[in-house]
Amino acid sequence: MKTDDIRQAFLEFFKSKEHKIVQSDSLVPMDDPTLLFTGAGMNQFKEKFLGWNVTYKRAASSQKCLRTGDLENVGGTSGHHTFFEMLGNFSFGDYFKKEAILWAWEFLTYNLRLKGENLWVSVYKDDDEAYDIWKDVIKVPKEKIIKFGEKENFWPSEAPTKGPCGPCGPCSELFYDYGKDAGCKNQTCAPACDCGRFVEIWNLVFTQFDRQADSSLKPLPSKNIDTGMGLERLASVMQGVKTNFEIDIFKPLAGEIQKMARLTTGRSGQAWQGTSANAIADHIRAVTFAVSDGVMPSKKSAATW
Repeated sequence: MKTDDIRQAFLEFFKSKEHKIVQSDSLVPMDDPTLLFTGAGMNQFKEKFLGWNVTYKRAASSQKCLRTGDLENVGGTSGHHTFFEMLGNFSFGDYFKKEAILWAWEFLTYNLRLKGENLWVSVYKDDDEAYDIWKDVIKVPKEKIIKFGEKENFWPSEAPTKGPCGPCGPCSELFYDYGKDAGCKNQTCAPACDCGRFVEIWNLVFTQFDRQADSSLKPLPSKNIDTGMGLERLASVMQGVKTNFEIDIFKPLAGEIQKMARLTTGRSGQAWQGTSANAIADHIRAVTFAVSDGVMPSKKSAATW
């Protein structure tokens, strides 16, 4: 399934669930001085999450995102990018955990035909409500429902103990399992392992608390849903490849760079020769989309601004 078809299928699915399909915001947020670049699908909906200007209660988008925090990992791992697209569905005081979980499972297993036995989920360790929905409603075997702490399954990460104050909540992630012959091949391998067998494809955030200065979590009067699924990462699963750089929208670009630079894809000592081509391909996409949204190159260094 081609990447463009996956994006279209996602948006059509949530349109059928009465979501307003909202165009991607610019990579440079127009009305948010707190951000240098748009880094998540929820950024353009901040006002609605706070209960302001709620002209519709359900939305879905494919958001252009640019992140620099993982810059050193780009090209060297299977799924880190500076520029990527994030598929997301959102609820502003409308539906909550049950619907978000049901629709995520329906889209992946019915619309995309992924096998349920290849999917694992994680929940926040104290979120019994989400755990019970996965176990009793979706019928995911309990051995495939992993409980994690606030670093992995709360958003913002570690908000209960470290902040920031404001809207926050537990989250539930869906992982695709490439099988016991992938990664470390350890029989006890689970989503917490970073060997590559499991890839996180979707994060469902249940924004239900207002974190206070004393670290207490006050329930929000209106609970919200904020989900994010990396389009490129999902495409790698749907196309049966192990890295995002092998999908249909990346492979031709990385391949052409390798030819021009006369790089090989085999190992040379301890260095993976395809890494440089993948990183360059990623950065070309990031620069191209940034320029298209008005970010122009400059000879000035950050120190001279």
